[in-house]
Amino acid sequence: MHSEGSNRMGDRISTAVSPGSSLRTLSKYEVDKLCSASAGGLYPVFRCCALAVLNCGGNQDDTKAILEQYHDFDIKVVQQSRGIKLELINAPVNAFVDGKMILGIKEHLFTVLRDVVYVGYEINKNRTFYLESSEGKSNAVFQILRNANVLIPDRIPNLVVCWGGHSISRQEYDFTKNIGHQMGLRGIDV
Repeated sequence: MHSEGSNRMGDRISTAVSPGSSLRTLSKYEVDKLCSASAGGLYPVFRCCALAVLNCGGNQDDTKAILEQYHDFDIKVVQQSRGIKLELINAPVNAFVDGKMILGIKEHLFTVLRDVVYVGYEINKNRTFYLESSEGKSNAVFQILRNANVLIPDRIPNLVVCWGGHSISRQEYDFTKNIGHQMGLRGIDV
């Protein structure tokens, strides 16, 4: 886990994190699109998804309220000679322990980055995906899962997909978390 120069201010932290070996390098074009807030740029969706990941464990579940609470949150993709790093400004502190990002949150953050780039370039810009139809959506989900190396040839799938809303009671959340934990202990990919 790599966090560089963390700076905590109350319930926010600013730092830089680098991915593990799972994220390939990004092209300059991809980085530019991730940084662009203009139409067609991926920054707005990446920022919102990143904030959702960093806010996990928080008690607030209202997207609008979270965006208002962390209106000063920013995330920047910095291209380096051997990959990328993310600069986080005013990120929720509950994603960190002793100034270092929790490993599972860090992995999820870079997974979101990978998927936003893939969907932005391979799915949304590709006219062969008709996302208005059920078949088109299923095909897109298949392509996303394949890109994420979830679908491995010659391996029997050991996968459980949970789909649903995120506005649930604490009791329901605790139950769901326990079920997911128990499946994970048994080697099931959730």
